[in-house]
Amino acid sequence: MVSTREIMAITKCPGRKGYVAEIWFRVKEGRRSRIRVQRIIEPYEKPLENLDPKTIRRVKEKALKNLNKRLREVIGKRPST
Repeated sequence: MVSTREIMAITKCPGRKGYVAEIWFRVKEGRRSRIRVQRIIEPYEKPLENLDPKTIRRVKEKALKNLNKRLREVIGKRPST
């Protein structure tokens, strides 16, 4: 039985300890179709408490940049459908 995966959605949102991305897949196996979720967490390099807003913005931007790199790797590895 052949299975195929296609990406339905990618969500990204900041959390308390890092950026969180969820990749929603539709996996087709024969006549069945299922939905799978893969979660990727990119932690901030330092805690956000007691930091000034400019530093918080830089820390979050760096985490988002790293998360986007990891997402490109995951999406690039998936088999073509």
